[in-house]
Amino acid sequence: MAPAISVDSFTSTAVTTVLRELMVTYQVVLSFDTGELKRFDVTPSQADVILSLGRTPGQSCRDLSEATLLTRGSLSSILERLEARQLVSRSPSRTDRRKTMIRLTPAGLALFERLAPERAAHIASRLERLDARKQGTIVDSLRALQRVFQ
Repeated sequence: MAPAISVDSFTSTAVTTVLRELMVTYQVVLSFDTGELKRFDVTPSQADVILSLGRTPGQSCRDLSEATLLTRGSLSSILERLEARQLVSRSPSRTDRRKTMIRLTPAGLALFERLAPERAAHIASRLERLDARKQGTIVDSLRALQRVFQ
């Protein structure tokens, strides 16, 4: 029989270690990504919006929020900045007057066409340092952790 784990020892070891490693990893990846995106004059969240829109003929705010994992409030301010730079446009949905569709403008599409392959190559340059088995293990572990908290 395994020894009982006290709340104090569990809190100070397992929880702290898992959360710290997740946060450090997130910060390291974000910093790596942000550095590359400066060349395109976009933030990681703006890049996510542009990359999501570039793969579709347009999306509703709700769908775009789900695709980018951004809250609607955050998405709204990001869209305002991208719209001010004439990279996205908003228009009423043709099928549902309650929805607003977000689309890339020609300038936004041109940015997408440069950004998509370069960002993918930049991220791949680091991920390729891990073999396919290790990448699969990481993905499986992260998905298992997600399931624990859902």
